[in-house]
Amino acid sequence: MMPSTATVTKRAICGLALLTALAACDSAPQETAGHAGHGEGNARSTRVYTHYTDKSELFVEFPALVAGQDSRFAAHVTRLTDYSPVREGVMDVLLSQDGTTRARFRVEAPARPGIFTPVVRPREAGVYRLSLKVSAPGLEVVHGLGEVTVYAGSDTVEPAANGPSGDVSYLKEQQWDTEFATEPVTKRRLRASVYATAWLRPPGDRTAIVRAPAEGLFSAFGEHFPVVGTEVEKGQRLGTLRARLAGGVDLSSLRLAVDKARADSELARANLERLRGLLADGAVAAHRVREAENDARMARAELNAARARLNQYQGGAEDAGVPIIAPIAGRIVEVAVAPGEFVSPDQVLLQIAAGDKRWLEARIPEADADRLAQPSGAWFEGNGRRRVLRVGDNTRLITAGGVIDPISRTVPVIFEFTEDDATPLLGRGLDARVYTGETVETLAVPRSALIDDGGQPVVYVQTGGETFARRPVQLDLRGAEYVAVERGVEAGERVVTRGAYDVQLAAASPAEAGHGHAH
Repeated sequence: MMPSTATVTKRAICGLALLTALAACDSAPQETAGHAGHGEGNARSTRVYTHYTDKSELFVEFPALVAGQDSRFAAHVTRLTDYSPVREGVMDVLLSQDGTTRARFRVEAPARPGIFTPVVRPREAGVYRLSLKVSAPGLEVVHGLGEVTVYAGSDTVEPAANGPSGDVSYLKEQQWDTEFATEPVTKRRLRASVYATAWLRPPGDRTAIVRAPAEGLFSAFGEHFPVVGTEVEKGQRLGTLRARLAGGVDLSSLRLAVDKARADSELARANLERLRGLLADGAVAAHRVREAENDARMARAELNAARARLNQYQGGAEDAGVPIIAPIAGRIVEVAVAPGEFVSPDQVLLQIAAGDKRWLEARIPEADADRLAQPSGAWFEGNGRRRVLRVGDNTRLITAGGVIDPISRTVPVIFEFTEDDATPLLGRGLDARVYTGETVETLAVPRSALIDDGGQPVVYVQTGGETFARRPVQLDLRGAEYVAVERGVEAGERVVTRGAYDVQLAAASPAEAGHGHAH
């Protein structure tokens, strides 16, 4: 709750031109000044309250209560589930004493989305407890605003109390029309972390690099060339390595070689048949037949080789050449060769990663190496999403420390985790934070509340329903979702977690921020 007895009027109707101006806002702690334009509020100082329940926020302004006189309330009610205005429902304004309701004033619906305007006309002066009850679909709340004075006459109304100055005005209508949310500053248990440069790679024991066994031209096997993301089976043929023809070899010479090999093969076969007949008649020794059989096999092999060279040159049979085979089942994560590219022996062609496991390899600067007692996890950002790794939950620690790299002066830490659809591409460089294993309880604000203002981290604290204060903060530990704050905010203050940049723009252009607000 942000209780108050009074605040001064924030706007006044000036002259016949009806120009609305913003006056300097003075309010009691945790309060903001009110709006003009509430009828009789110009003759009496305006009381302003901002109050929270776990489901709603109430920001209400009304002229000081006087017995026998109307005071029109401007009660702004916001649902904290999505920070949208309450668009329908009933509001009751209750004045009570000693636990008994002395007066009730009801309005059956908001005057417009989010704004209820009940008129309160107390009968008797005195000190009452003021409550506003809201009954709306999915929302039943009572905002207890504490004690309020009903004055005997306008001449006895006390002036509003002074409050904080220099606040930024950002109206409820603006908050409702944009992405907006706030959150109270509380103590949280954060895990200490250190910065690391990192990248993703397949696990060392579940990856295979396919290399060229010889030089040649790499081509696809079948209709599709291997692409990243393709699932393959162990033993599946991925491509073909075709030998490059020597200088001076052309189509005519290849055809001639096929014809010569065919003739030699036919001659060898005929000679084998002749010798087999002679062997049956006992005219030749058996070893002569065996030699002829070997000559026939060699001739057929030379014919097949000559045909393969001709087909390769003509782009014929796709299986002509050295097959490139997948050594493991998995997913292709890298293709390092183009169709028709000439490759050298041992050149990398493809990389295959098995399963859905990935390694985050982080490099910790030497200066922070001593803080790595027992890394308990890490977090990194990629593809517009923050991924948190927790050892023992969804992550396994592979290695930590061991030796400092003499060139980069960093220490390696490797985590294994299961990838999902939002996991960045393998090999991508990332900024990461590695949890050291220490935990600290400290005041913290959401990372989304922080604005970089010229190199200075700042947050915007909501001092009232429509007023905000710019606060430079000194940061400490950084978690995946929250950042520790050493100075700049106090426990219980509410910081803007969504829409902070819009509030910053309102601070830069206060005249524009205050336009168009009247009840």
